[in-house]
Amino acid sequence: MRTAAVLARLAAVGTTAGFALAARDLGPQRYLSQGLWRTVLWLLSRDALLGAAFGILAGLLFLAAIRVFGATASPEPRSAAHRFGCYLALVAALALVGSPLRGGPPGGPPFPLILVLVYTPIWFALSAAGAAAARAGSNPRWFTIRWVSILAFALSAAALHVWVRATSHAALATGLFLALLTAGLLGIVPNVPARLLHDRLVRPLGRTLAGRPGAALSALILVGALALAIVSGIQSTAAKNRSRQRGLNVILLGIDTLRYDRADLLGGAYPRDLCPNLHRLAGRGTVFSNAFCQAPWTLPSFASILTGLYPEQHGAEHLTSTLPARQLTLAEILRDEGYETMSVVSCEYLDAASGLGQGFDVLDETQVLGHRAITSAAITDRALQLLEERGDQPFFLFLHYFDPHFCYQDHPDYSFADTYDGWLREAVQSADQNAFRWLIYALGPAFASRSRTSEADRQFLRNTYDEEVAYTDSQLGRLFDYLDANDLWNSTLVILVSDHGEELLERNWSGHTVTLYQEEIHVPLVLVRPAQAAGRVDPRPVEARAVFPTILDFLGVAGPSLPTPPSSLLTDRPAPDTGLVRSSTRPVAETPAPGEFVPKYVWLSCVIDGRWKLIKDHLRNRSQLIDLEADPREMENRSANHPRERQQLERELDRLNAEVGRSPRASAPQASEEQKRRLRSLGYL
Repeated sequence: MRTAAVLARLAAVGTTAGFALAARDLGPQRYLSQGLWRTVLWLLSRDALLGAAFGILAGLLFLAAIRVFGATASPEPRSAAHRFGCYLALVAALALVGSPLRGGPPGGPPFPLILVLVYTPIWFALSAAGAAAARAGSNPRWFTIRWVSILAFALSAAALHVWVRATSHAALATGLFLALLTAGLLGIVPNVPARLLHDRLVRPLGRTLAGRPGAALSALILVGALALAIVSGIQSTAAKNRSRQRGLNVILLGIDTLRYDRADLLGGAYPRDLCPNLHRLAGRGTVFSNAFCQAPWTLPSFASILTGLYPEQHGAEHLTSTLPARQLTLAEILRDEGYETMSVVSCEYLDAASGLGQGFDVLDETQVLGHRAITSAAITDRALQLLEERGDQPFFLFLHYFDPHFCYQDHPDYSFADTYDGWLREAVQSADQNAFRWLIYALGPAFASRSRTSEADRQFLRNTYDEEVAYTDSQLGRLFDYLDANDLWNSTLVILVSDHGEELLERNWSGHTVTLYQEEIHVPLVLVRPAQAAGRVDPRPVEARAVFPTILDFLGVAGPSLPTPPSSLLTDRPAPDTGLVRSSTRPVAETPAPGEFVPKYVWLSCVIDGRWKLIKDHLRNRSQLIDLEADPREMENRSANHPRERQQLERELDRLNAEVGRSPRASAPQASEEQKRRLRSLGYL
């Protein structure tokens, strides 16, 4: 009976910690719409029960250790077991609330459990030393040290949190402060008696938790957590029932690095028919012929699609950034609305570590295999499996196809590049992104005049890219066949979009990330919804981030209030002749050392207004005005010939940049050292 009471109080301590964890997650929550109440209930019930579980686990672990070590480890076995269990639960609580590692290592135990496992033998070692000292008749200071060591261990978790989250100078200063404080608490620094802390704080806290107030608090908190869990379950069931009543699904297809001209959605503009299945999709719905991504590389672009925000607003704009947990994604909103959320991805910038996996019930990242893997078939296989296994619950399915991305691979079913046997074949298929770009950069103008084979070299690069595009399209065809066979078109919104395009030596450069020319930011965008007129073309200039409100609009779900909201693509108002769209790129945040050349150290933004486009280089403080009608290849700067248009677009771009700058900025967490290592190995860094 006493053991049950001890575990109940430990659970109460852990539950309190869970509430603190929920408060931490709710503090930066920006979802202030109709779903707030359900979000609060879900977080409180989830984290309260998680905390209670950790509290009970800590107690069971300690009671088991008492059995193993025996009562000689402490002169007060009963009260020590109870009190230490409470303190241990509090340590786990601090780990839950304060540590960025509370999720634990991939495939490993949660961090609070690691903390408990590490600290338990330390406690018993100190207790055994104290008991031995007491039997020898000496002063048992070990008992004081063991209580203070709990606080030292807690401070180490807080220091870890600060070190990971803060800037380097702040982390250093805070780390030194915590080190000095820890030393003082341990009695290493004179005039800071550890016993005073023990007598004034530790002992009263333990007695309170072990007495009647602790029992009353236990009952109150556990009943409250159970009530919250019940209410949350009722809310969740109601949300699922509402989603079933709608009877609508969403499939979002993200094709990495797909150029608009290769998709050729309107037909006849590109000599090869690379994408018959995309044409088939376009024939069912609406093609947005002037769609533009918000950044010319994967992480910020897909983050904008999934949040509706500009890169500067969601914070995932640098090569080592991750999407902050405070940013609300489509998957989180739709999961809260009762939809089953599933994702199958094939790139490091879309896995769980990137932050873009937030809100997905199923996040399959088994195909994140690097740039030389061929993954489109496996992505479609997994998608078909998920669709087969689903029940009657409406779903949101996000599929990410990566094969058009460099490195370009030969495909046996396509012979576009088979006749080439020049020097570039080995470079394309063996070098990583940065190595290949350095090769192109080092050759510079010499590449363009590389004897009579230079055009063959260039064409080989285009041909291998075309093979990748055609192969990916063939795998999309299998998915479309399944939708046909299972009559899912009548209940499903299907949106296809690319995150960015690709330069293929138009300016003696290959790849993406560092420019805002059309080949990188003009992307294919197709929307197919039930009972829609087929084969429509919408010429409105639109931004890819408009996918976010479009999906919510289709489902009739209220979304968050965005600082610069894009319009839903489902609106039927007449398309305007012109409209402003904005893109930007700033992949590297840190300023390179003097004399150091960093190819991706750029800071660009652009605005497009009909035929006119302005690209501003913020590092060099210069602008380029482009006439897209007269100069579709974007080779000339028309600023001198059209000063009025340049000044007008500069004002518009400055206004848009200022609006983005005034929006609530995200404090973007940085990638872990393991993530950075993987990104370097793939040529991103």
